[in-house]
Amino acid sequence: MTKEELTKKVAEKSGISESEALTIINAFTDQIKEQLARGEKVTIAGFGTFVLSERKAKTFINPKTGNSHDIPQRVLPHFKPSGGFKKSFRKEV
Repeated sequence: MTKEELTKKVAEKSGISESEALTIINAFTDQIKEQLARGEKVTIAGFGTFVLSERKAKTFINPKTGNSHDIPQRVLPHFKPSGGFKKSFRKEV
């Protein structure tokens, strides 16, 4: 699903215009980015949590050439789904 498709669905389900829905979606994603940039996590009950994960520095060795490259430490955004969110995708076999 693209952002445009999401905007249309939100507009349909909430009875607002597509431009209003786009404004809400942009405000929502901007707020998540701002909170993560401050080092805070964002928890949405029943959905999940957005957090920053730290990846340690490491050395990568190219198996083909044998050359080594240092990969610096970095911080990346990560989404952890809630238990209820994960349960909605479980299928009984």
